[in-house]
Amino acid sequence: MGARRELMKDEGMRDMRAVGPLRGTRTTRIVSAREFRAGRRRLFYGESGRGAPVLLLHGLGASSRWWFPLFPELTAADYRIVAPDLPGFGRSPGRPLPFDEAALSLIELADRLGLDEFFLGGHSMGGAVAAQMAADHPSRVRRLVLINSAGIWRAAGQRAFGRLLQPWSWCPPWFYPTLIGDMMRAGPRSLMTASRYLRLYDIRLTLERVRAPTLIIWGEQDRLTPLDHGRDMARAHPNARLEKIPGARHLPMVSEPETVARLMLEFFADAEGEGE
Repeated sequence: MGARRELMKDEGMRDMRAVGPLRGTRTTRIVSAREFRAGRRRLFYGESGRGAPVLLLHGLGASSRWWFPLFPELTAADYRIVAPDLPGFGRSPGRPLPFDEAALSLIELADRLGLDEFFLGGHSMGGAVAAQMAADHPSRVRRLVLINSAGIWRAAGQRAFGRLLQPWSWCPPWFYPTLIGDMMRAGPRSLMTASRYLRLYDIRLTLERVRAPTLIIWGEQDRLTPLDHGRDMARAHPNARLEKIPGARHLPMVSEPETVARLMLEFFADAEGEGE
């Protein structure tokens, strides 16, 4: 018999509030806190909105909360947002998984939620996992969005990892409480394990297998994953487009949520119009 799978509303988890800009005003969305269990594995996720599903994957040391600034505009446009905490991060216990295993665990979550097809977005390390999902499960991903994605480890990679400990160079100061809380919850073991997976991974090889149209969004001033990485990813995928956000660093969905949401919604709307 296969592992028992179930979705549940954990009474020990409180619903969360996602606050972000919407046409110049600050709005709030309630994010339902839920958990997916498959055998001994537990995967926490936040969910909000109704409509076409969008799965959003966070980066190294982060959690689903890093997507909250986008929730108001995306849900207001009639999209259903599902943002999991990847294994070993946020509220999801256990060790970080190699990207192909992480991709499979998220497909299991999508199966249980009844998501036959979905839009998919990933930031930083989550971009590598998202690309792996799109390559390994092409019939499931309608369109792919990569935001300042990791997945190219050059000589500067070790220095970039060191910059994680210098948040003033890449993170807005008002976001420090979320950043520090999530990094402490992940702990050094999860951070080092996931970093090792990144060192061994080349997202360009994965993107060569991706069939879904892909939008690559990049903060031009990013010092963790430089703009040249975004250009390399766009060249690796025959159906990719690179959009640069001037002045933004590594977290454009946090610092420039209106711009990121607009680019994503326009990209998704093209797919709806084509009847994909």
